[in-house]
Amino acid sequence: MKKRVILFFGLFLLFLAGCQSAEDSQDGDQEQLEISTTIFALEDFISKIGGDYVDVESIYPPNADAHTYEPSSREMVDLAKKDLFIYSGVGMEPFASKAEDILEGENVEVSAIGEDIPLRGEAEHAHENEEEHYNEEEAEDNGDIIIDGINDHYHSGDTASIEAEANVDEDIAEWNWYFRTEGSEEWELDEEADDASFETQINDTLEVKLELEDADGEVIAESGVVELLIDNHDGESGVGDPHVFLDPVISIQLAENITDLLIEKMPEHEAYFTENLEELEGQLEQVDQELAQTIENADHPQMIVSHAAYGYWEDRYGLEQISIHGLSSSQEPSQSALVEIVDTAREYDLKNVVFERNISSRISEIIQDEIGADSAVLSNMETITEEDIENGEDYFSLMEKNIETLKTVLND
Repeated sequence: MKKRVILFFGLFLLFLAGCQSAEDSQDGDQEQLEISTTIFALEDFISKIGGDYVDVESIYPPNADAHTYEPSSREMVDLAKKDLFIYSGVGMEPFASKAEDILEGENVEVSAIGEDIPLRGEAEHAHENEEEHYNEEEAEDNGDIIIDGINDHYHSGDTASIEAEANVDEDIAEWNWYFRTEGSEEWELDEEADDASFETQINDTLEVKLELEDADGEVIAESGVVELLIDNHDGESGVGDPHVFLDPVISIQLAENITDLLIEKMPEHEAYFTENLEELEGQLEQVDQELAQTIENADHPQMIVSHAAYGYWEDRYGLEQISIHGLSSSQEPSQSALVEIVDTAREYDLKNVVFERNISSRISEIIQDEIGADSAVLSNMETITEEDIENGEDYFSLMEKNIETLKTVLND
């Protein structure tokens, strides 16, 4: 009888232990934040800081171009089921504002984690915008002629389309559209534009004006000068360079913002998140030191890149990127810009063209052939490849490979 009692209590204790284990598992599932994000660097930082308390995944598939990717309707539905959707807020994700509108009213919290970070070139543009620039789809009105459809800025290769409305009593015989590039004093007549519409593909900032003539060739009205501003977000004329993820110092600020958000959502785990942040900061500081030493000790600071993603390395470490495309990989260079790139490459005897692993560029390949250069590869930390996933790469292993690539291209 005694043995039966002992056996019964033993089985009962095992049963209770099993129930408690199941409850613990359920509790663990409940307090794990379900997070969707965009940029690979953000995904990696969130995972490293959140650890056991987050389940994070980027909505970008392998090899995606962060500048142009648009999530599908199904992906937007999946986003609405998450606890958090974290995007950069630095102008990298073109769909972000639309996603915020769609997700408004859903249970998911949306956070632009880097929106408070000052971007390269941002302050200059903000000042110019207050004094000179038109708001998106602004109209210029001098009384007789209204010119409508002017964007606040364009990217190289964009097509600008504007319309004029004339408020004149005389019959209009000729619509003469004139344009000139920034800094030029001579106006050029657009022979193809002969009505109220003006359309052109622009690679440089243009000034445009319209003159109306009657049947006798007399000017009966003239518009004010409007500016079609090229803004490639290159840190010189842009609203800000979004490639902050390659800068380890700025990445520390991003990591701190992520930590603050996680603590806000799960304050009981503040010590855990803070400890993980401190470890991450130490690794980022090490990357900062290695980048500084690599570029400082290089034979030359110039490198030809397919895409102007390395402006923060220019500012912080003295690198000189010679970019084939603009800050967005979709921006095509003008013919004169291509000639200048080839001439510069020959001037400095540059032997490599640097590509990004997830972005191909036929124009970059043409330049590579023209100057007889080798190809090199850098990871932009925006998205990763299938191979990266299979190899278990993270931000720091990819940055280490980037540093090794820099040692090659800056010393050839």
